[in-house]
Amino acid sequence: MSIKICIAGLTASGKTTLGNALEKELGIEHINPSYKDTEKTTDELLNFLEHIKPKYIKSFDQKIIKLAKGKDCIISTWHGPWIIKDATIRVWLDVSEKERARRWAKAHNIGIKKAREIVHMKDELTKRQFRIAYKKDMDMSVFDLYINYEKITMLEAVAIISMLALARSKAQK
Repeated sequence: MSIKICIAGLTASGKTTLGNALEKELGIEHINPSYKDTEKTTDELLNFLEHIKPKYIKSFDQKIIKLAKGKDCIISTWHGPWIIKDATIRVWLDVSEKERARRWAKAHNIGIKKAREIVHMKDELTKRQFRIAYKKDMDMSVFDLYINYEKITMLEAVAIISMLALARSKAQK
């Protein structure tokens, strides 16, 4: 019985928070490396994203693939659903830009207008990275489940994803 859950969503959609909650619920490792880990400020991160090379993107993604190989885990990264070929379930968190800006503003103690600019720029740069590295757009048809994360609570999302992942892993037997 194998469980591999990939969670994706735009900037500040709640990927890491949901991944942490699923880790607690299911008792399996949460893998969530991020470019944010290498840059200290938002400006540094945006500059990094603007100048990132395809080779670095693919190398970063290969590290994620290696971290997830041969084990039950939750992967909450931008590219996870497209690069993890043996995922049990792929989840997209749908959250409006307005709400994501509110979350970013609160987390980084900045105004909503500035947060909205940052969220929008980060989203566009990340989509562009994927296109440059993989020579295609992000194909949304890979997702098994879309969650409106403004209407569904984290507790509800954890229950839905856990039940589906467990059912699918049992069906693999």
